[in-house]
Amino acid sequence: MDRATEIRGKVITALSTLKYGTVSIPVFDEVVNPNITLPSVDGSIATYVVIQDQQEQLNAVQTVDAPRFNLNMTIRVVTKWGTVGKKKLCEDIGDTIINLLRDDRGASKIDGIDKVLLVTAQSIAETTINNIAFSKIIILNFIKNG
Repeated sequence: MDRATEIRGKVITALSTLKYGTVSIPVFDEVVNPNITLPSVDGSIATYVVIQDQQEQLNAVQTVDAPRFNLNMTIRVVTKWGTVGKKKLCEDIGDTIINLLRDDRGASKIDGIDKVLLVTAQSIAETTINNIAFSKIIILNFIKNG
């Protein structure tokens, strides 16, 4: 199986229990499914997560028995609002995602992955006349042997 496919599947499985309070947050692979009702969370119009933009390269440190790879993945948390909203919701969900995937020292909580390192995290806002959306964009580096 392709390493990117394997990691993506494991991340989606790990995030299948993602909740904010009592509300389950849907996680999509690259594209939001228009047939899924997006939940309203904490006053938002819609809240969801998209797994996107994967990259793979050899790790600078190799092991004796198997090649070691860096597999980067972008995870985007989106919260849509009316004309007024709050960025904190997507940031809190982003923190929850990171805590589901790794511990504070970068050790992976996913079987078969050695480390999960934070490459970068960024919050952005997008506005229209009627809506505002906040996104938390998280890029993680999954380090895997073989």
